[in-house]
Amino acid sequence: MNEISAEKKFLNIPRIIWLQLLLLALGYAFYSANRLAFGIGLKSIAKQLTLTVVQVGILGTIFTLGQALIDIPAGYLADRLGRKKMLLTGMLCIGVTTIAVTTSNSFISAAIWRFLFGTSEGMWNIVMYSVAGSIFPASRAMLNGLMMSFYSLGAYLGPSYYGWTLDTHPGNWQFGFLTMGAATIVFGVILWRGLKVQYTDTSKDIKSMHIVDAFRTVSNNRCVWYGVVLSVLNIIPYWSFASMGPYLFMTYKGFSATEAGQFFGIVYGIGGMSSVLLGHSADKIGRKPVVFALAALNLVSAFLIFHILNHSNLVLLYIVAGILGIGLHAIYILGYTVGQDTVAPQQVGLTTGLVGACMYFSSFFSGPMTGYLTAGFGHLVALDVVVIAFQFGIMILALIMPETCMHKIKSKKD
Repeated sequence: MNEISAEKKFLNIPRIIWLQLLLLALGYAFYSANRLAFGIGLKSIAKQLTLTVVQVGILGTIFTLGQALIDIPAGYLADRLGRKKMLLTGMLCIGVTTIAVTTSNSFISAAIWRFLFGTSEGMWNIVMYSVAGSIFPASRAMLNGLMMSFYSLGAYLGPSYYGWTLDTHPGNWQFGFLTMGAATIVFGVILWRGLKVQYTDTSKDIKSMHIVDAFRTVSNNRCVWYGVVLSVLNIIPYWSFASMGPYLFMTYKGFSATEAGQFFGIVYGIGGMSSVLLGHSADKIGRKPVVFALAALNLVSAFLIFHILNHSNLVLLYIVAGILGIGLHAIYILGYTVGQDTVAPQQVGLTTGLVGACMYFSSFFSGPMTGYLTAGFGHLVALDVVVIAFQFGIMILALIMPETCMHKIKSKKD
């Protein structure tokens, strides 16, 4: 009887609730579009600002430092200032900082604007998941899948559109950012009208004491640290390739801006569409085998892209790019999941924020590291180290870490 009632409740969700979810999902698409388009413009930006390859690397990932620093404060501030206010502030600031970076006339000014962009999107990201869980707590897994699908949509459309603007407006790297930033601000105004406080601010159960509990959990719970290490090992290749990859492919592999936009749009857009299915698989067969298999697939795919396939095999490159994107996104989600598996329910939110903060702080260094290795040893060595070697590290971690999937643990006890 309870299941039937729950099903009816699910099937009769008020339209206003679906509108709130749709607005959040569309916001995630704008978020990822602005976030991932920047790497496509790095070659043009580097030429105009006369940047070194290390500076290009720093500029490519400095936004993750801003996100790492804001992740935990954003959750705290949302409960005290109001989640709708934080969402609106985050989305509007994403648009403003995307436009503002076009005014940069030096490495320092560009880095400042990208850092501020990171704090803006970090504000949106953490609060979005807080609101999503409050609106529809009975089906969080479905909702996470919805959000990731729209993230992937933006991650494909953003780089693809921006690459097209570079080819149609040669030398004008600002045009694409101006139009994307303006569209994001307009969407922020729509959010102001469409999001309702009674739905965004219904759950305020994160208290200051939970921050202490979460830090204690991270310090004492070994599985949380496995989640952190898994996330860090995956985020470094994720963002080194997302930020420096377009620059390296356009510089050394002969990609046009449009081709680079399509290629990396496939990796970070279409590649993320299967994360829900793979997450479901990890719930059924366990975290360890899925993580190991995905890391092995990433390693092989990256080797093919870097060393075997070339610009003349563009269609095949696109296919393998999608396969690499599948693994990178699924491991990204599983890193959070492993960290969450063995903590109390009231600690999941802030534990997720802590894993995210550790992850994004580490990812900041991936860009400079890739730039340094490229300058000293060549782009292939750089890609081998930051992508292939780190995926091999994930395979080793998958072998030694404990299984945290509750379904598998219960099966063993039975």
